[in-house]
Amino acid sequence: MNNTRLCQAVLLSTSLVSAVAAAQSNSTSENKPVEKNTLNTIVVSANLIEQPVTETIASVSVITAEEIQRSQVDSAKAAINLLPGVNFTSSGARGQSAALYTRGTESDHTLILLNGIRIGTPTAAGTRLELIPVEQIEKIEFVRGPRSALYGSDAIGGIIQIFTKKSNNQASGSIALTLGDQGTQKLTGSYSQPYSDTGSLSVVLSADHHDGIDVHDDAETDKDGYRNLSANIAVNQQLTDRIDLNLQAIKWQGNSEFDNEYGGGNESDFENELYSGRISYSGDRFDSALSTAFIKDDNLTYGDGIRRKQGSRYVTERTQVNWLNSFYINNSSISAGLDYLDDDLRESTVSYTVSSRETKAAFVGLLHEGNNYQAELSGRFTDDEQFGENTTYSVGYAYQFEQVKVAISHGTAFKAPTFDDLYYPLSYGYQGNPDLKPEESETTEISLSGNSAALWEISFYKTDIHNLISINDTWTTVENTDKAEIEGVDASYRIAYGNWNHTLAYQYVNAKDAATGKKLRFRPQDTVKWQINYADNQWSAGSEIIWEGKRYTTADNSSSLPAFAIANIYSTYQITPEWTLGGRIENLFDKQYQTNPGYNTQDRLLTVSARYSF
Repeated sequence: MNNTRLCQAVLLSTSLVSAVAAAQSNSTSENKPVEKNTLNTIVVSANLIEQPVTETIASVSVITAEEIQRSQVDSAKAAINLLPGVNFTSSGARGQSAALYTRGTESDHTLILLNGIRIGTPTAAGTRLELIPVEQIEKIEFVRGPRSALYGSDAIGGIIQIFTKKSNNQASGSIALTLGDQGTQKLTGSYSQPYSDTGSLSVVLSADHHDGIDVHDDAETDKDGYRNLSANIAVNQQLTDRIDLNLQAIKWQGNSEFDNEYGGGNESDFENELYSGRISYSGDRFDSALSTAFIKDDNLTYGDGIRRKQGSRYVTERTQVNWLNSFYINNSSISAGLDYLDDDLRESTVSYTVSSRETKAAFVGLLHEGNNYQAELSGRFTDDEQFGENTTYSVGYAYQFEQVKVAISHGTAFKAPTFDDLYYPLSYGYQGNPDLKPEESETTEISLSGNSAALWEISFYKTDIHNLISINDTWTTVENTDKAEIEGVDASYRIAYGNWNHTLAYQYVNAKDAATGKKLRFRPQDTVKWQINYADNQWSAGSEIIWEGKRYTTADNSSSLPAFAIANIYSTYQITPEWTLGGRIENLFDKQYQTNPGYNTQDRLLTVSARYSF
């Protein structure tokens, strides 16, 4: 690591610690702890059991439905982008593909879950977060660091789990309309109704339209729009005092336009479906849950002289089964279970050499809590039909001093190549690489945190990735890098006083190819995120400032994109208990910047909204 840059990162982080200490020692009646609902937020993604967010060994951040509604963000991506440890590389604005980089790892090294279900496609890397309407989101949990010991492939950099809203015990609903620049139109309706003393039904419908911007500088001079219709139906039924049944069906259908400088289509129709069922038993010292899900992604690419009937159709079907059992013995808990995953691409018109893959796994996790300490140990055995057997593990320990918690952890993780990585047929000069090996990683992390006058955390981590998969400089295929080294620092500080709330996050990432010493592409070395919010009983207003440093765009570091800063502002006003008005300006100063060479990002965008709740 560059010693000067590391010293600067450590200095900034230790300065943050000093500020925290000063705030804690000099707190007055005007200062108050971060809201109790934040401190007491229960998370399950870190260890597959319920824990307060401040009591996990892993670094965890949470975004609540209240925060999403207050900030008026239009997508899960926009909400996640405010968290520490996260950077996006976007190929346009709304509805366009975006790569998520967690702590400098690759764009497909963050496992995305929706109510415990994998929603990433097994063909291409990444997950289309914009397909999930924010009105359906109850909570987002973000766990930084490797979690393959519990979740398997993909969880090298971390996991993001999105929970949708559940039905209430009484009838309720809402209707929300959003209008704005660039043809922005969004209408969402939700309704929840108990149908018996032990059962309830909820429905969420959403229609989203955006005319878009011209995505690419040199490809086409047209606007690239986005349309999405979605429906979410959930049934919750209590079968006995201890047994619950949950059923859910979600469908997304729409169209996304894009610019393609290589030809081969500039428009995509998508129709994605998810069906899931979960039956769970809750005992005094034992919980068990059996979950199953079926996901189908159907995408048709055409346009630019290619008719719909002649387009390329990519269809992926994924079947998932998970059996999770949790045992509670005094101050210890044990989680153990089985996973099954089946991926099938045989309905696609694009021909893959291999079009299906099965994965089976068994896992176990142990968590013990003492008077002032916590210890955890987890392990997973995975049998991949293509790549054979893989074993991952994670171990962690935390000790709570009077005002500071110190935690140390070490974990391994892996990522199996996608079907596109391996077998994508030759098209416009690009093709897959069937000789790819799975990526494997080791991460060591030390963190300090506290939650007295402020909620703060500083994490220092080092990740070594063997066989990192990335595209070559000629963009003709993907290949393995012998070893990539990532060293970094995450720091976050959140304090509330009076009606004000401040959140400051800083991240330093030094990600490089160990053989050449060159920086890995698309990872800014420094990122600062600052959120300020004022809220009283009826109205709230706030701002978001994001600064990202220079990022390299080629493996030899001969090209780069400059640093940039953007600001967003928002406000909401509750006219009556039923009516709420809101507004947001994205990219307030209309900053022109890019995170992917040649691809434009969102310019200034004004939206206003009205919500009626009943």
